[in-house]
Amino acid sequence: MNKTSGGWTGQRIEGWAVGLAQDIRRLAILSDVRFAFKSLCRTPAFTLIAVITLGLGIGANTSMFSILNGYMLRPAPYPDRDHLDRIFRSTPQDSRGGFSPADYLDLKSEMNGYGEIATYGSSEMSLSEPGKPAQTAEGLRVSANLFSILGTRPQLGRSFRPDEEILGNHHLLILSHRYWQDHFGGDGQVIGRTVRVDGEPHEIVGVLPATFSDWRHLSWVDVFRPIGLDQKETRDRNSTWLRLVGRRSPTLTRAQGEGFIANFGRRLARDFPAANAENTWRTVPIDDSFLPQDGRNVLIMLIGLSGFVLLIACSNLANLLLARTMARAREFAVRSALGASRSQMLRPLFVESLLLAFAGGIFSIFVAMWTFDWLAVLSAGDNGVGAVLAFDWRVLGWAFVACLFTALAFGVAPALFIGRLDLNNALKSGSRGTTGDRGHRRFRHVLIVGQFALAMVLLAGAALFERGLHELNNRRYGWESDHLVTGTMVLPTTTYPGDKEITDFQRLALERLEALPGVVSASMSYSMPFFGLSEPRKYLVAGRETPEPGHEPAALINGVSPHYFETVGTRLLSGRAFNAGDTLTSPKVFIINQAMARGLFAGESPLGRRIAQAGGKTIEWGEIVGVVGDVQSVYSDRTAVTTYQLYQPMAQEPRPLDEIAVRTAGIAPSVLVDGIRTTMMSLDQDLPVRKLQPAETTITRANYQEGVLGIMLSSLAALGLGLASLGVYGVIARTVAQRTGEFGIRLALGAQAGDITRLVLTSGTKLALIGSAIGLLGAFGVSRLIMASFPGMQTDSVPVLIAATILLIAIAQIACYLPARYASRISPTEALRAE
Repeated sequence: MNKTSGGWTGQRIEGWAVGLAQDIRRLAILSDVRFAFKSLCRTPAFTLIAVITLGLGIGANTSMFSILNGYMLRPAPYPDRDHLDRIFRSTPQDSRGGFSPADYLDLKSEMNGYGEIATYGSSEMSLSEPGKPAQTAEGLRVSANLFSILGTRPQLGRSFRPDEEILGNHHLLILSHRYWQDHFGGDGQVIGRTVRVDGEPHEIVGVLPATFSDWRHLSWVDVFRPIGLDQKETRDRNSTWLRLVGRRSPTLTRAQGEGFIANFGRRLARDFPAANAENTWRTVPIDDSFLPQDGRNVLIMLIGLSGFVLLIACSNLANLLLARTMARAREFAVRSALGASRSQMLRPLFVESLLLAFAGGIFSIFVAMWTFDWLAVLSAGDNGVGAVLAFDWRVLGWAFVACLFTALAFGVAPALFIGRLDLNNALKSGSRGTTGDRGHRRFRHVLIVGQFALAMVLLAGAALFERGLHELNNRRYGWESDHLVTGTMVLPTTTYPGDKEITDFQRLALERLEALPGVVSASMSYSMPFFGLSEPRKYLVAGRETPEPGHEPAALINGVSPHYFETVGTRLLSGRAFNAGDTLTSPKVFIINQAMARGLFAGESPLGRRIAQAGGKTIEWGEIVGVVGDVQSVYSDRTAVTTYQLYQPMAQEPRPLDEIAVRTAGIAPSVLVDGIRTTMMSLDQDLPVRKLQPAETTITRANYQEGVLGIMLSSLAALGLGLASLGVYGVIARTVAQRTGEFGIRLALGAQAGDITRLVLTSGTKLALIGSAIGLLGAFGVSRLIMASFPGMQTDSVPVLIAATILLIAIAQIACYLPARYASRISPTEALRAE
């Protein structure tokens, strides 16, 4: 019994001892926190500089991570996403291509081995209510099962039924939540209301919830209507305007689903080689489908560059904390002499680092919020980067991790100092003598070199990108954008059911447009050159051996009216342009671009040669009557390689979708916009001209995202450069203070003030030069990444790199000027007395 009682008593004593030790440790930590807090409060200038520096660094990094989070990490707003895939058709020109209606229908008929698929295709619409002018609406033609596959039910009304996909039953609309709020005032009685779409009455049957889509997927859509494919579309294998989304069967793995789709694509390539021989079909999980690999590379680059800003901020804080710790060298020596261990001396310093890091983290939240607002203003009116910026648990978690990283990063310097502290020397010489340690000075210089190297990467990367963007905005694309107005219109099939009605309207519209004051010429086409030409088609060349099906030469097609080349500014190199005599009943004629002429008829004149579209039931030959210059798109898929381009008269293959181009003289293009709109409305009041604007505005908007990226890169570069200059100022000022006695002796021995100034400036310039040289290697890597992510953008420029180096050195000299000026004015007597 006593033995048992004694054991129990021993356990109680041991438990009390453990609890007491834990209480002591907690009290010690609390004491360290109080001590660190009071120490920081006693130096408000240092604390304020540290918090602002860290806040800027962490805030910039958190803002860039928020963009990456919005693009890549945030899940799509659809239930059971693990079974949702987007299906793409990869071609030599486009790895994320769409599908033709005929291919979609074939796949739909054999989906028992996969699950279920839905399709959708964009279709701008003219929408008008009784008594109101027609307005442009961004529309989507969808299969009836799209909403069920995405797991969404309308907030009001109902979804489409399968029988409503049939042409004639498709005069129905479902509104997006945004469009319902903006144009119908959120009216709950909107269901059953009739509006006119492209001149035809449509009944509103539903309103989608606000959670149906996020900015990455379908948020731009105003109205949805059943797909309603006509007979011509169901046979079409060339127009790849449809997108596919699939929901796999629960029993089907992702690999099995991808294999099913890939096998089906191979079978279509075998059965219809003219349209599918060079295509491969693939599936991508919906969460990974919104951003191509080039875009992912750009976001990773942004995170890396903003990380450089954070490292520069940490380097600055490391220098500041090292100087602060070195100034307290005598205090640490006394504490050590009284029995304090090195860990006991380091703990309050680490707590200081944590307090500074988390104070900087709190300030960084406000910096990030301001950045969000700023980027939202930059992307106003566009589904751009401003739409992705928001705080969620990932962004806040990233900010927290960034705070811990910074605390560890800049807390290393005091730890190194304490670890190498010579107690005897510190007690003898005090703080001033200790701060002059050559090893510590070398460490501070290494930090400054690193800051300038990182700043050089930021500065050179931003400068090279801006140069490349400037060249893109001002390069010659094979057409002239000045004094050119462009717009789009879609002729409703009810009003213009046949080829004659379409061509009659086009002829009348062009006559009216060319009669406007200040108009030199006007034209219509399937597509404007800055959008790229229309879909590719494969062709046969008369007198040549017929290639294997699917391996014929392909060319991008564009149908154009007379005066098209004159209007858009594309040069006619040989032969003739199209004229009014090229009609539906006249012999087929073609005009080809210079690249096609060289590729197919090298060393021969293509004029008079005959070509025909491959893959049709019958071969209809046409004569080449002209050769024009090559044109390029202004969009980001442009490359240095010019594809084969082929033009045909619009009148020989009329389409209801028309691009309008009007060239002016003696009048600004913007002044003519209202006149063009009024003229077209006088011909058909239900036919608004969409996106009517000067062509130069179109180019600017085409490069809009690159422009925002350029602003972000420039901002990161400016921030990094500012922090680096602050760092070099602090180190040089500290070095001058340490070398006060040396400078006093030099001046006493006859040195001039200019000599001291040059000495200090040289020391700062040397650090900047070394850092710049190292940073140029990193700038080369950034340049390669930009060129890979933006085909057609050239970022190789030695003059830009030289200018960036000169600017960095100039800023370093400016930062060193005040310490140099102070050093040159030191009084030898006072300096020696202070020593």
